[in-house]
Amino acid sequence: MSATYTYDGTFEGFLTALALAVEKKLPGSEIARENAVEAGLFSEFIRAGSDPIKASAARALIERRGSAGSWHYVRYAFLSEAPGVETAILEYVRLLLDKGRTADNMLADDRVKKVHALSAKVGGEAHRFMGFVRFKELADKTLYSKIEPDHNILPLLAPHFRVRLGTFNWVIHDARRNNAALYFKEKLVYAPLSAAELTEDAKEAEVRELWKHFFKTAAIKERMNPELQRQNVPLKYRKNLTEFDRGAE
Repeated sequence: MSATYTYDGTFEGFLTALALAVEKKLPGSEIARENAVEAGLFSEFIRAGSDPIKASAARALIERRGSAGSWHYVRYAFLSEAPGVETAILEYVRLLLDKGRTADNMLADDRVKKVHALSAKVGGEAHRFMGFVRFKELADKTLYSKIEPDHNILPLLAPHFRVRLGTFNWVIHDARRNNAALYFKEKLVYAPLSAAELTEDAKEAEVRELWKHFFKTAAIKERMNPELQRQNVPLKYRKNLTEFDRGAE
């Protein structure tokens, strides 16, 4: 009989489930979020819980049998939230245990290919958003940004802006996942945020106009390339970018 290890949706919970699955070595095992799967006749359901010691051991195992790069692939692939990604990572880690760090060179192997591809998608979107994030200044001078990325890249963006905006209080709100990174008095925390009543500072309108003015003056008519612009700044991201806000013009 195979086993399905369920976890609470957190990365620590997933790593706990991963550690258990690797330890038990049951064939055909899977990992899935709690309440995301239904009980079956031929699969035992095991609730993994969240154990920081097991989670830490899972990371150490991945880096020891693979490399720091292998850990990067696992972490980023998990943030993709793609259907079945948990089991895909489990199969990838099992290959690492079998082949060692040479597994990451087996690019034709579907287990490697899938995890690497998902990791690349997440990394690419995170890199794009480091340039796409736009902040509003609220009445209390806190900087606020709303984003709606395809992947759960908030844990990748927050450390970047912690360095860039270390002297300010700020909030990056992932409206798609009802979650936020909050930086206040040099402390970074993550918390649920489904809606917020935000009062913009009077200067915010001026800041919006400056962004749009910069965007217009920087564009040279003869070099306009709408197709390239759509590739660099996809339409789905533009509603949260000040320079594409036509309603205030």
